[in-house]
Amino acid sequence: MSDDGAGQRAQESYWNQLVLLKVVASYVRRYRDEQAWWIVRIGLFKAVVTSGTIGAWAVWKDYAFVWGVLLGAAQILDAAKEFIPQTKNRRSASEFVSVMETIIIDARVEWFAVFKGEYEAGEVMDRWRKLARLMNETEGKYFPDGLPANPERQRLAEADASAYFSNTYGVGGAENG
Repeated sequence: MSDDGAGQRAQESYWNQLVLLKVVASYVRRYRDEQAWWIVRIGLFKAVVTSGTIGAWAVWKDYAFVWGVLLGAAQILDAAKEFIPQTKNRRSASEFVSVMETIIIDARVEWFAVFKGEYEAGEVMDRWRKLARLMNETEGKYFPDGLPANPERQRLAEADASAYFSNTYGVGGAENG
């Protein structure tokens, strides 16, 4: 690789894209886990209400209206489950993370050659472009409307990625590897 600085800038671009891939994968993994949290809570609510309502209704007849409302809410949730976005979002996020982790595995292997200077700056930038396109295409496929922005989730995803790169390469994600 030439010593004119272009090679180093190309390496930095590739490294930064690798870090971005990991941050995005971590962000979506956390998003997926949040969606699962809601799915579990809704499922528990439906299970408790539908199985407990009949018995509670018989015991506390004075609160029949309350139990009726709860049972109605559980039935509405059950009927609307196809329209509740958490299930679809969780499925999309799981598939997205799986694809992204495969891209990251390939990029890590490629990074080794990039870091060793086995490619000219133009070749590194071609490889950077390939990574950027793969991420863009994957995001468009699984989240065509985008993901909701969440600054706390972003901060945590960046911390996850930094810990990952620190454990893997001995440097955090923000530094050049």
